[in-house]
Amino acid sequence: MYNILIASAIAAVAFGLGALGGRWYYGVAPAMLVLPVAWMLLARRTGQALEAHMKVVQESLMRQDIKSARAELEKALPLGKWQILVTQQIYAQMGGLEFIQRNYKAARSLLEKGWKRNWQAQGMLASIDARDGNVDEGIERLVKAKFLAKKEPLMWGLLTYFQLQAGRRDEALATVNDSLNAVPDSKALKDLKTAIANDRMKKYKWDKHFGEAWFQFFPEEAFRRATRAHKQQIIQSRRGANIPQNRR
Repeated sequence: MYNILIASAIAAVAFGLGALGGRWYYGVAPAMLVLPVAWMLLARRTGQALEAHMKVVQESLMRQDIKSARAELEKALPLGKWQILVTQQIYAQMGGLEFIQRNYKAARSLLEKGWKRNWQAQGMLASIDARDGNVDEGIERLVKAKFLAKKEPLMWGLLTYFQLQAGRRDEALATVNDSLNAVPDSKALKDLKTAIANDRMKKYKWDKHFGEAWFQFFPEEAFRRATRAHKQQIIQSRRGANIPQNRR
């Protein structure tokens, strides 16, 4: 916001200086030239500041330090006063942090304040809708977000998943057909179409076809997988150290 006001003020000064030439319209050209340049430079400065915050957030997440990541995002919030849409982007990130911790109520509140053009945020909201028993609402949310990520197989897969959960098989098959028009070379979507068409969804492993990114919408499943892996590591370490294990 401040960037627009400052850029407008600079343009007004340029207009005034031009008008000193004797005619008011002499100031139009310099004002129109200065306004976008000033705004671009100011927006770039804000963008660089936001990138610096996000770098710290990513480093914190790599250390699995959610508390520090959240604190850094809160530090970045004042940047929203300078540039439009920055606040919404930060809220979407904050909502994502709450979502991966399975704090779904807090996540919904933040994600709904987020940027509506962030399809991952819309996907998380759809996932929360489904958990709350409103899968149809989640489907509608993703249908509206389709144009944001037409080239993303994961988005198409998520929409299809919820349609199948709602018992809308024909609609799901139509969605996959649409997805292959947008992303014709996606093996994941081709395999999904085959599984639906041949009623083989019981054996279909979503994360196997769409990768680890699938778990960003189902953090509880990622937690279960991680827990099993951690238990296996403990068992292996005990075996390696010849530590007897209790048997029941």
